[in-house]
Amino acid sequence: MADAVIKVKVRDTQKIIYEGDVERISSFNEMGPFDVYPSHANFISIIQKELALYQKKAKVKELKIEQAVLKVKQDSAHIFLGIEALSLDEEPSSKSAKPKK
Repeated sequence: MADAVIKVKVRDTQKIIYEGDVERISSFNEMGPFDVYPSHANFISIIQKELALYQKKAKVKELKIEQAVLKVKQDSAHIFLGIEALSLDEEPSSKSAKPKK
């Protein structure tokens, strides 16, 4: 029987940075450090600080990140980098047109 893996694709707004099978994904979210292993529950999280990918207990890719989105579903993970350019806490613009009375 083959070892269980997670199919991972890491991309930014321009290109794919990493694509391959890993045994573990490590990162941080607002709750602290966490790991994703094969058969992990499906979830989406905003991750920060660092993303590390492991194969055969060795780190194969490490990225320092400001913020990214991690989506895990059925042993497949997609990581979207470059979202720090997006404003998640939208505030009304002071330049927006106000209706005239």
